[in-house]
Amino acid sequence: MKLNFLWVGRTRDPCLRELEDRYLRRVRRFYPVDRAHVPEARKADPRQLAAQLEREARRLEQKIDPRGYLVCLDDEGEQVTSRQFAGWLEEMMLRGVSEFVFVIGGPWGVAQRIRERAGRLLSLSRMTLPHELARIVLLEQIYRAATLIKGVPYHR
Repeated sequence: MKLNFLWVGRTRDPCLRELEDRYLRRVRRFYPVDRAHVPEARKADPRQLAAQLEREARRLEQKIDPRGYLVCLDDEGEQVTSRQFAGWLEEMMLRGVSEFVFVIGGPWGVAQRIRERAGRLLSLSRMTLPHELARIVLLEQIYRAATLIKGVPYHR
C-alpha cells in the first residue's frame, strides 16, 4: 500500500514541520509515502473565497492520482476512533486498495468538488484545527493505525 499526502500550502512553522517530518519517517517504516503540496491561493478580498478555493482545487486535481483512493479531511467528515480508522484502512487494503491520497486543504478547507470526488470524508475532531496541525494529527493517526495493523506496540 502506498500513501500520498497532498497539502494546500507549505508547513511554515519549523516546530510543526519537524513533527510532520518525524511522523512521515515513522509511517515510512510501514508503507511507501509521498508528500506534495500545492501553493495556497492568496485571497485579496474575503468575497473572493470561492475563487481562491477554485484555484486550489485545480492545482489539487493536477496532483491527485486517479488510481488512488481519495480521502479528504473536512470538518463535516465522519469522526472515528483510532481503532476504527485502523480497521477501515486494513479493510480497504484487503479489498485491494493499493494507494491512498489524503488531502488537507488550507485555512478555508477545500472546494466542494474535491469533497464530492473523495471516497471518504474524514474529520479529525469536532474542534477546528489549524491546517498545519491537522497534518500532524493525521500522520500520527496513520502511524498509530499502522502499528495496530502490524501488531507493533505503540498504541497503548
